[in-house]
Amino acid sequence: KIKLLSKQELEDSIGFKFGLKTLLITFHPVTLEDSTAEQQCLNLLEVLESLRDYHFLFTLPNSDTNGRIIGECIRQFVDNHSDRAIAFTSLGHTRYLSALQYVSAVVGNSSSGIIEVPNFGIPTLNIGNRQKGRIAAKSVIHCGIEKEEIKVGLKKVLSESILSIAQLKKNPY
Repeated sequence: KIKLLSKQELEDSIGFKFGLKTLLITFHPVTLEDSTAEQQCLNLLEVLESLRDYHFLFTLPNSDTNGRIIGECIRQFVDNHSDRAIAFTSLGHTRYLSALQYVSAVVGNSSSGIIEVPNFGIPTLNIGNRQKGRIAAKSVIHCGIEKEEIKVGLKKVLSESILSIAQLKKNPY
């Protein structure tokens, strides 16, 4: 069993203070889609921009071609919001799982949002088709890649009703 970090230990470890509302975001390129990575990421970041009272903890995608494009978009967003956003190539297993204790939701298209996150009693917004076909807990909200779809999905994932479902910690995995 992994000993998770306290909030203070985690904040000291990553040099980032969690806000009252913090989102953990991991967005990867979709390997079967051509040249949409940048636009999808920009759509997500534009929606996040409107969440003025949130902090953002990003984990960056791998360094393949589209991953580099997404990483650059995220780094620019973090540079413009350094008071409430930070990005890491990797948090490592312990820090990532520890962070799940202190965030309001997970956003992106990583398998972690479907497999591990429901065990922590928080909801996930799964964007796009990267996880298509996977069984998911009821605390996982799926949405498309357009700005309006992401906005609607975020509203659902941050609602009291989905939080209540997430707190049941029912996970098919």
